[in-house]
Amino acid sequence: MGSSEDVLRSELSVEPGTQLLLSVSSMGSPVAHLPVDATRSLIVVSSKPSAAVADRLEEAGADLDAVVHIPISGAGTEYDGPMWTCDPLVPDDLTGLSMRLSKAFGAIGNGGYLLIENLNVFLMYASEERVTRFVDHLTGQAADHDITGIYTLVGDAVAEETYDQLRLSVDTDVDRR
Repeated sequence: MGSSEDVLRSELSVEPGTQLLLSVSSMGSPVAHLPVDATRSLIVVSSKPSAAVADRLEEAGADLDAVVHIPISGAGTEYDGPMWTCDPLVPDDLTGLSMRLSKAFGAIGNGGYLLIENLNVFLMYASEERVTRFVDHLTGQAADHDITGIYTLVGDAVAEETYDQLRLSVDTDVDRR
């Protein structure tokens, strides 16, 4: 992550409840683009270990007591901190992820943010059709709870046709590569 000036310059300005597809570079951190008010009632789905997610969010000023992390990994991770987390899910368990997200949406109530850190991980393990259906379902669920959804991917690693299909499920898209 760059300096705090870089973070401020790159933050997204998103209306509450908006569903946004965010394209970042392979070295870019989606956390650097979170709106300044996304420090509470935040759900993060990430293939990074919970401790690493907590460190990045804490640097960004997040209140970890109000953050949910759903890890996507084939291996268990150790984390003993204030952020709520759960056992990891394998990347092709989109049904399990949907169930966990439904519980998280209910726990935080209306409003808040959802950050899917890297859709590319799901695209590596599940078919494009399953992932696009999942994103379509998820954007509807998030919008129903007035949750602002930020769905990130490494734009250079996704075919244009795949990007176009994912874009159909969101309100807007932003390229920050």
